[in-house]
Amino acid sequence: MFVKVSVLKAQKLRVAYTAFAGTFTILWLGKEAGLYQKYGADMDLLYIGSSTRAVQALLGGDVDIVYSAAGAVVDANLAGADLTMVGCQYDTGQTSFFTTPPITGIAALKGKAVGVSRFGAFSDFVARHVLIKNRLQPIKDVALLQLGGTQEIIAAMQKNLVQGGSISLPLTLQARKLGFRELLTTETIALPFDYGCFIVKSSQVRTKRETIAAYDLAIQEPALAKKAIGKYTRTTDSETLDATYKENVKDYALRVPYVSVAGLSSIIDFRAEQTAEAKKLALEKMFDNSLLHEIQKEITAPK
Repeated sequence: MFVKVSVLKAQKLRVAYTAFAGTFTILWLGKEAGLYQKYGADMDLLYIGSSTRAVQALLGGDVDIVYSAAGAVVDANLAGADLTMVGCQYDTGQTSFFTTPPITGIAALKGKAVGVSRFGAFSDFVARHVLIKNRLQPIKDVALLQLGGTQEIIAAMQKNLVQGGSISLPLTLQARKLGFRELLTTETIALPFDYGCFIVKSSQVRTKRETIAAYDLAIQEPALAKKAIGKYTRTTDSETLDATYKENVKDYALRVPYVSVAGLSSIIDFRAEQTAEAKKLALEKMFDNSLLHEIQKEITAPK
C-alpha cells in the first residue's frame, strides 16, 4: 500500500527512491499502473543513488518524499534534521548470510573476515547482528572489511579475501550458483528492521491524507508487478523476477505499512554503538502511524 502525504505548497509530489531493488516494487507498480494519478497525485519518481543524498534533496526542497530505510531518518535527525516516517513497507530485514564453502557455521568465522558494503550500511548492520547473535565480537573476533557493494562482497569471497557477507536478491541467485553456503536466510536472521519507509519533513505532514492500494494490485496482478520490476531493474530473467516478486511482495510487504517500533529501535541501538547521542533521540517523534490507523479502520469497517 502506498501512502500519499499532502505536502505544503506542493502540487506535484516528487518521490525519491534510492536503489534498483525489489524493495521498491510496490512504489514502481503504483506509477506504472497509473494509481497515483487515479487518486489525484501528480507523482514523479526520481532515482537518487544513496539515502544520504536523497535526504539532502528532501531537506533542500528538491523532493517531497524519500522512500528509503529508517536509518536515513535516524542519521538525519542525529545531524539536527526533523524528519518523520509515515509508513514503512517492511519491518524485517530481507537478506541471506552467505559464507565460502569451507565455513560450515558462524562460529567458524572466528579469526576470519566478513565483507560489508560500507560501515553503517544494511550489510554492516546484518553482519554485526549475525556475529553478536552467535557470540562473536565484530572487529575483535571477526574482521569487517568495507568493500563498496554487494558485487564486491561476492568478488572478495571468490578470492577468499573475506569468508562471509550479507547478500540480498537478486544477487542471492548468483551467490548460490557460485557455490557459496547460504547459512542464514531472512527467517533465521530474524532482524527487526524498518525500510521501504515514506520519509517527509515533520513540518510538511498534514492531517488530510489518502491512500493508494498498490499493494493490493501487486497481489492481484503479479504479472504487472513483475513487469514493473523488470523495467526498473532492467531484468528479463524469469527466475530473478519470480524470486524478487515473491520475497518483496508476497512474503514480506505489509498491506498496511505501519512503522515498527521494534525495527526502528534496533536501528537506533545499532547507531548508538558508534554514536551514543543516538540514544537521546525521541523515538516517538520519528514516525506517525495515525494515517495508517485510519486506513486500518477503513479496511476492517463493515461493508
